[in-house]
Amino acid sequence: MTNKPEQKVVLITGALSDIGRATATGFAQAGYCVALNYRRNEQPAQAFADWLLHEGHAPRVDCFQADIRKRENVTAMFDQASVALGKVDVLVNNAGTNLDRPFLEMSDEEWDTVNDTILKGSFMCSQEFARRYKGSSGAIINIGSVTALKGRQNGANYCSARAGVLALTKCLAQELAPRIRVNTVTPGRIDTEEVRGRYQLAESHNKAKFEKEVPLQRMGTPEDVAEMILYLATAGQYITGQNFLVDGGLFMR
Repeated sequence: MTNKPEQKVVLITGALSDIGRATATGFAQAGYCVALNYRRNEQPAQAFADWLLHEGHAPRVDCFQADIRKRENVTAMFDQASVALGKVDVLVNNAGTNLDRPFLEMSDEEWDTVNDTILKGSFMCSQEFARRYKGSSGAIINIGSVTALKGRQNGANYCSARAGVLALTKCLAQELAPRIRVNTVTPGRIDTEEVRGRYQLAESHNKAKFEKEVPLQRMGTPEDVAEMILYLATAGQYITGQNFLVDGGLFMR
């Protein structure tokens, strides 16, 4: 049984991450039907879907397993979502991965895995979405990274993939207009499990230094990022091809 025609549908890749969960919750509370993509953890995905239905007040939630590095998985996911939900109005390309290594030691596999997940995955999901979308006000929101703009050590694969997403956003914004708007949301120092582990923020002095360097004097939350994503999907109807930094003023340009 599909949702009501007037209800909009969002599909979020990598939906079990901290930002993915916050984004799904925000869309659910805004009345969207939510399609959750996960790669391998079915039980946590279903548990989160149940929570969104009963606590997040989503009108409907469906889970779709897919490895977005593989075209056949992506095609099947969008086919299944179209049958189950009738349509997809908004795509959030949130899936990502880190495999850090010094540049001179980085393997082809580490390069390919990160780029296939972030850049190729965003390309394929956006293409399958755009091919199926029949409306006049669709939206694709890509997730970026400040390291796409400034780089970092041991992350040539990740930074290159995120920089590619910025270029992809601009290309798609031009080609898919006016029916589909395409933007990037770039988080800064967000309080996620990955950031806490990477920068050893369990140590209070590390966290204090981390926050002091941010003009707004705090780390961002996944909900801060989700609010910008939701804005671009709903209210930002005259915005496309742009990159929005949600970083507390850390990276100004």
